[in-house]
Amino acid sequence: MYQTILLPTDGSDAANSAVGQAYEVAERFGATVHVLYVIDVEQNYSFEASEEELSEAFRDEGETVTEEAARRAPEGVDVVTAIEEGSPHQCILEYADEHGADLITMGTHDRRGLDRFLIGSVTERVLRGADASVLVTRTAAEAGVETAEHAIEVARDMLANEGHEDATVLEEPYEQGGYWIVRTEADHEQFNVHIERSSGDARVARIERR
Repeated sequence: MYQTILLPTDGSDAANSAVGQAYEVAERFGATVHVLYVIDVEQNYSFEASEEELSEAFRDEGETVTEEAARRAPEGVDVVTAIEEGSPHQCILEYADEHGADLITMGTHDRRGLDRFLIGSVTERVLRGADASVLVTRTAAEAGVETAEHAIEVARDMLANEGHEDATVLEEPYEQGGYWIVRTEADHEQFNVHIERSSGDARVARIERR
C-alpha cells in the first residue's frame, strides 16, 4: 500500500511523536522512509549572525536531527535523510511530490482555542495541501476514552487543531484493536481519526484524494 513515507522533523517533541508511527507503517508495508529537515528561511531570529553562519548552524542541526531519527529505524527499514531550505510546508509538499511519497507522517501539539491560531501550524498547511495521505500524531494524551460520545469529542478536537472546525461524523464510531475509529468529513474531505481507548492518544489520517 505504501512504498515511500515522508517524515518531516525538526527534532521537537511534536515531530518526534510521529517517528515511531512512520517506522511502524514502513515495517508493515516494506516502505522506505525519507526523513526531512527544513531550514526555515522565513523565520526571524533575534540574535545577530550572518546568513552564511545561520545556514551552517541549522544545517549542522538538521544533520543531527535526521541522523537521530534514522537511528530509530527498525532493522530492515530503508531510510533516506535530506535537508532543504525554504518555507517548511512548501518544502515538505514539494519533496513529497518529487519523491512520490504515498504517506506523510507528522506530529502536532495538542492546541486548543486561541493558542493554535497564534502559533500557526505547518502540519495544518501540509494536511490541506498534500496530494498524498497524511497521518498526524498528537503529542498530548487525553484521559482514557470509554464511550463513542467521548471518541467523537476527541476526534472533533483533533480536527479543529488542524484547522477543520466543522467536522461531521459520518457514522457511529466503532472499536478495532483497542482503538476507536471515527470516520468524519470536513471541508469536503474525509478523515479517519484513530483514538487509543486506554490513553486517548489520537491520530488523524486523511483519505487519499483520487
